[in-house]
Amino acid sequence: MKIRTIKYMISEGFTNTYKNLLMSLASVSMVIASLLIFGIFLMITINLIFNLNQIQKDVEIDVFLKRDVAIMEADAIELKIKNDERVLRYERLSKEQTFYELVAMLEEDSRLLEGLTPDFLYEQFRIHLKDPADSEVFSNELSTMAGIDDIVFPQELVNKMSLILRWTNVGTVVVLVVLLIISVSIIANTIKLTVYARRKEIGIMKYVGANDWFIRWPFIIEGMIIGLFGAVSSFVITSYLYNEVEAYVNQEAAAYGISNVLRIVPLGTMYAQILFVYVIIGLVMGAVGSIISVRKHLNV
Repeated sequence: MKIRTIKYMISEGFTNTYKNLLMSLASVSMVIASLLIFGIFLMITINLIFNLNQIQKDVEIDVFLKRDVAIMEADAIELKIKNDERVLRYERLSKEQTFYELVAMLEEDSRLLEGLTPDFLYEQFRIHLKDPADSEVFSNELSTMAGIDDIVFPQELVNKMSLILRWTNVGTVVVLVVLLIISVSIIANTIKLTVYARRKEIGIMKYVGANDWFIRWPFIIEGMIIGLFGAVSSFVITSYLYNEVEAYVNQEAAAYGISNVLRIVPLGTMYAQILFVYVIIGLVMGAVGSIISVRKHLNV
């Protein structure tokens, strides 16, 4: 394709957008509305997955050593934990540390521990894995080592969290695809009105020998311009609303001391990625909508 032809198609795309300003604004409004719904669902999904992952990371494996464990056995267990690539972080607690934690936990009822010494407790390890789904395999491997009395971890919780995450990911893909299909259909029907108003122009171009793609491209570019404006506008609106919600929720979560359980991801950490997704979807929506709309009028 010649550069002159490309320039003509781009120029026609911008000119047609301006000439049909009212219909263009209607199409842009449809893109904004569609992407607002898409964006709200996307943001909810991102934060749901983020908070589920945070909860998963807080799942710990408690390894209790025998009361008479030898120092060399305890050190060997720690070396095994330290060198395992699946371990995110771990903490080794002596009997004394565990005792002081127990006293602090009981607070006013700490008198129940009067007369007791740390010797009745176990030295232990608290382990957090990178992927809690590895908990069972990791625990089974560790249980074969000498000096270990018991290993405790919430297997049922891990299984449920893994299942929720898996179905959340599947549901996200399905819903986003459905939203995109609906959005493209709405944009196609809106742009179809613009194309219909220019059907005679398309017919004349066909009769004088213009090929289908020569006719299509100005409409495709027009649709991409509409999609781009709608995507950027929708992103600005979504960003403003999201920042307001993020500031409020995170402030309230911190005030109630639940920020480790409920936290909204700051938009700044994913700003460029979300904008990129919006722009790509807007361009695709506009282009596909134009292709669908103009197809019928090429059959003359």
